[in-house]
Amino acid sequence: MLRNRFQFSSLRKRIMVFLTVGFVGCAVLMASVSYNAIYTMQRDKIKTSMAFDLYQQTSKLNQMYNNLLQVTQQMTPEGTVGHLMETYISTADPYSQRLLSRDISYNIGLITFSNPAMQLVMYFNPASGKAYQSNLPLRGDFTLESLPSVAGIGELKYQSPHKSLCRFSDDLVVSVTREVTFSDGTQLVVYVEAKSDITTDMNSLAENLYMPYTLVFTDTADMVTYSSNSTAFADGGPLELSGQSGVTGDYVWNRMTGDYGYGITLLLPVSYYNHELYTWKNHMYWILAVALLMMFMLTLLLRRLINRPFRLIEKEMRTFGKGYMGTSSYHTGIDEFDRIFDQFNIMKRQIQQLIMDVEQKEKRRHQLEIEKLAYQINPHFLMNTLNSVRWLAVMHKQSEIEKFVSSLIFLLSYNLGKSEGTATFRTEIDVMRTYLELQQMRHDFEVKLDIAEGTYLDSPVARFILQPIVENAVCHGLDDHGKLEICISPDETAQMVRIMIRDDGKGLSQETLALLQRDTPDQQQTGWGIGLRYVRSMLESFYGYKARMGIESTPNHGTTVTLTLPIQQYRKERAI
Repeated sequence: MLRNRFQFSSLRKRIMVFLTVGFVGCAVLMASVSYNAIYTMQRDKIKTSMAFDLYQQTSKLNQMYNNLLQVTQQMTPEGTVGHLMETYISTADPYSQRLLSRDISYNIGLITFSNPAMQLVMYFNPASGKAYQSNLPLRGDFTLESLPSVAGIGELKYQSPHKSLCRFSDDLVVSVTREVTFSDGTQLVVYVEAKSDITTDMNSLAENLYMPYTLVFTDTADMVTYSSNSTAFADGGPLELSGQSGVTGDYVWNRMTGDYGYGITLLLPVSYYNHELYTWKNHMYWILAVALLMMFMLTLLLRRLINRPFRLIEKEMRTFGKGYMGTSSYHTGIDEFDRIFDQFNIMKRQIQQLIMDVEQKEKRRHQLEIEKLAYQINPHFLMNTLNSVRWLAVMHKQSEIEKFVSSLIFLLSYNLGKSEGTATFRTEIDVMRTYLELQQMRHDFEVKLDIAEGTYLDSPVARFILQPIVENAVCHGLDDHGKLEICISPDETAQMVRIMIRDDGKGLSQETLALLQRDTPDQQQTGWGIGLRYVRSMLESFYGYKARMGIESTPNHGTTVTLTLPIQQYRKERAI
């Protein structure tokens, strides 16, 4: 049973298996290819995007530090502002100092005006802790040591992003400090800062590209001097990374070194790094769900296109097997199935035509039944009467009469169709034997039976076909002390049974024999004619044109009736 179940002998099962295998194979192939493509594209895209964004930030910072460096150069003694400052320091006249202070402020204003990002510019005296020539008010808690220096060479120091030193500003700035020494030995520190757009840039990347970057500045010792996400990377902590890119902890990173020696690192959480991959997975789930739905719809469509016509054909064949000959019009929408139904309807119409051709024979058969009923006047009364006679013979211990009546009851019951079960060769032979036993009680004739044993004896056969032929031979053919030969033998190769009934009686004339061969009933057909016409009708009804009956007779040399019948099998409905 399991072997048959997994052989998929049904076309419907095979189609479903092929569809399932094809769908799963295509889905796996599509998922593999798309996963590799998405993963490669995402990795390259994000790495390229991170490198590009980091490059942009580094370039902007390099430009800002370069601008700040140029401003500090102008504030050295060799520069425009620095030259005025040196004159200011060496001048003792208050009025001249006032004029010089105004010129210094004016030049610093020109510098900041030409660079809108520039904010606080000043000279700072570390010894006194005071600021000189500051263009904006300074915070009171300012100290040089609090500045987050990220790189520096000699007197120059570069600070990573920090809060502006202006009292009225909370902007994030980058700054440069430069130690200068004037001709009189005065040492001051030039401080210049410019507004940084790092916070705005990081927020923009997070909102527009869904890339919540963390930007980290490190000094030459890989210590964090600024972090846009202080929760993940605190200021003052180490950031030990090797190489230009990689994965550390929960972050993917990319690193560059600025032109002035500072380190700048861009980090992205792995969850966001795989965001597109997760999105692809969700899309794949939806695609698989839609594909399953499409497969289900395709299955329903195939069921309608293929399975439904097959079931209609099966239904038509079932009804046809049960004898229904009416034609049905089906339009499946598939030309092949429609042609099959058309051919099937043509076959039905041909069979209907054949049925119409034998309607006359059916009418003759009906007439024969009427004639048969004429011999069965009140059969129930007759059966009851015979039973009464049989029991009366039993009561009076008349065994021969009881046996005779019992045999007669058996014959009459079989003749009237009262016995249960399907007629077989064995039951027909039993009825014939019983009839011959009854006749031998009345007439003195010899019976020779030659019946071959075999399984064919239990195969179905037309009911009550042997007894009428034997009755004709006994009543119309045999004389006293006559001989009746009955031979029944099967032909296993041809699946046929040959029955020969021969008597040595007075035989039939050619005119009588020709009359018996006619299919149409005739008023002159009595005796032999009625019985043989009944047998011929039963054979045609049961076997169609497969059975043959032949009659050979010569006056005064007896009559031979030969039946050739096909071996039938019991019909069983097979569940599908």
